[in-house]
Amino acid sequence: MEQTPIRPDAEQLNTVLPDPQTPRPQEQEEALSLDAILEEFGGWTKRRLESRAAPASAPEQDAPEPDMQPAPEQPDEPAPEQEQEPEAPQAPEEASAPPVQVPQGDTIRFAPVRTDEEQEPEEHGVWVYKGEPVPDSGTEKPTPEQRREQKHAEQRRRQLERFRKREARRKRRGQEQPEHTFASAEEAARFYAGPSSARLRLMGAVPAALASAVLLALSTPGLIGGASPDTKLYALLMAALLVLQMVLCADVCRDGITHALRLRFDHISMLVLACICAAADALSALGTGRAPLCTAPTVLLAMALWARSQLFEARRKSLRAACSMQQPVAAVREEKAWHGYDCIFRAPGDAEEFARQLELPDAGQRVMRVYAPVMTGLTFAAAALSSLRMRGSFLHIWTALLLVGYPAGLLLGYARPFAVLAKRLYRLGAAVAGWQGARTLSGEAGLIIEDADLFPPQNVTQGGMKIYVERTVPQIIGYADAVVQTAGSGLAPLFEEMMHDQNGRRCSVDAFRRYEGGGLGAEIGGDVVLMGSLAFMKLMKVRVPEGTRLRQAVYLSINGELAAVFALNYAAAEKIKASLIAVLRSGSLVPVLATRDFMITPQFLKLRYQVPPEYIEFPTVEERARLSTPDRPHEGRQGALMARTSFVSFAEAVVNARRLRRTCRRIMATAIAGGLIGAVSVAFLALLGADQSITGWNVLLYTALWMLPSVLIMIFGMWF
Repeated sequence: MEQTPIRPDAEQLNTVLPDPQTPRPQEQEEALSLDAILEEFGGWTKRRLESRAAPASAPEQDAPEPDMQPAPEQPDEPAPEQEQEPEAPQAPEEASAPPVQVPQGDTIRFAPVRTDEEQEPEEHGVWVYKGEPVPDSGTEKPTPEQRREQKHAEQRRRQLERFRKREARRKRRGQEQPEHTFASAEEAARFYAGPSSARLRLMGAVPAALASAVLLALSTPGLIGGASPDTKLYALLMAALLVLQMVLCADVCRDGITHALRLRFDHISMLVLACICAAADALSALGTGRAPLCTAPTVLLAMALWARSQLFEARRKSLRAACSMQQPVAAVREEKAWHGYDCIFRAPGDAEEFARQLELPDAGQRVMRVYAPVMTGLTFAAAALSSLRMRGSFLHIWTALLLVGYPAGLLLGYARPFAVLAKRLYRLGAAVAGWQGARTLSGEAGLIIEDADLFPPQNVTQGGMKIYVERTVPQIIGYADAVVQTAGSGLAPLFEEMMHDQNGRRCSVDAFRRYEGGGLGAEIGGDVVLMGSLAFMKLMKVRVPEGTRLRQAVYLSINGELAAVFALNYAAAEKIKASLIAVLRSGSLVPVLATRDFMITPQFLKLRYQVPPEYIEFPTVEERARLSTPDRPHEGRQGALMARTSFVSFAEAVVNARRLRRTCRRIMATAIAGGLIGAVSVAFLALLGADQSITGWNVLLYTALWMLPSVLIMIFGMWF
């Protein structure tokens, strides 16, 4: 707001102005535009500046009349002493606005009021209630189809969430838990090394099983040539021996009952149920005078006790070997380590994880958690159907079905081979982590083999050295040692010994490179050094004299000129040769040469170890260096522990672990097949009414016959 000085004639401001609503003749003829009105009231900057520039004494009536048409706008420059005000938005032109007469003299100018939006005058009319305004959500109102789709999407989301939670709970319930939980491997070793009465009880269980078999033979009319008058006495003694056997095998019976209560009904629970049914059937057999079915469960209980003692012995041996290792080395399987294939490496081991893996159940136990309840239910239904149809004894038929349908080979199918394997590896300072370790190391995989695995440092010796340039021997040996040390080759110990004997000079490598042709390259003190085999020197156009062309020799050239030749002797080891042959015979286990010694190739192994090179993988030089990096982190699972990093221990642990899994799977398949065939055969005989053929002797004979293939697989599978 701008104000002019008050003059004496300021009383004119208080005079009453004419009514603006009364039109004047001149106002009716001419209508002022919006620009003229704003210029008149000082709304334009140009007008305000012009009024300041005019002399104060100029009479206001001499000012030119405002033009009807606004002049073209020109950019105005603000005064330097005053801030430029933002330009007011232009209001729409109103033709009906009456002109305003401004009195003469000094007046107070008021700038137009600036508002964001010019409000339109409301029209007069009837007021109607329109309700509360709906808040603007920023989106349009969904259609019925969109609402249905949103509802279906929400339902699908909730169903998927419930399914994921249910699967997570099922996975937690189905996750295998260790049989025993220990704080450390030492505590587990003390537990299995503690005093146990298993051997003493086994010494009583075996005679009880033999006595029951003799009593069964005496009570069988076909074996003694007629009916025995003491059949009831024999039946009573066999029932008593069965009860005594259950007492001697109390830990086995306890495990079977515990597994059943935990809803993990397995083969041990099925055996305990068969023993209870056989004992009850023996009481009913006393009245009929027939031989009971007590001998077969008595023999099976003795085998179960022996299998338990063998399993504990295998764990004791394995834990003892693991705890005696100062720095255990693990055989680790890493997935997709080389060209999408799994590879087995050596890495630092974990004894606590090893002890936990030992307690996990084997494949036979997991399979029997499905087989045992299904077979029990089917035999119950078959016995009930046959007893209703043929009016036979339900308990007798069901006991026979349980016994012949029981896979007896599973009792020793894992425990005995594992005990043999643990004892064998204990002599080598190695141990397999039970069934989980055997499973980890099995399947198609590559076995990583390094320089020291094939030719240990003591098996590589120097056969002579010849110099061809006018350089000192310490300098040449220093160059050779620097190259092999940078490459991490297996020849490093040999050249380090030569450095010590010949007083070699230490050198630093400025640049280093590996070549596919079987050699190494380096830049040392401005000299270009090449080191490799004879074929590599020919490939690099280095002239080699005729008299120095040796197969087992290392050639060294400096700046393209042959400098020295080192004759080497690679001695083969019989144990390493046997381990290589065992690896090649193990099926899908492929040796992968991750060697850094350019002399070791598949053709060289054929010459020294007589192994076929077509079954050995030989990666590129960069891949071999990557696979044999000492500090390379491994994210795989360990399957075995070794006290030494030797190739013999490594190969024996992996090969025997794979052999254990292969043997157990064959025994398991044979035992299950025998159980299925026996159950179907006895059920068919029961439905036909041939109860006379379902005797204790036939059941015992069938069980023994189907144990024979399992024993043969066990013997030949672990040794061949």
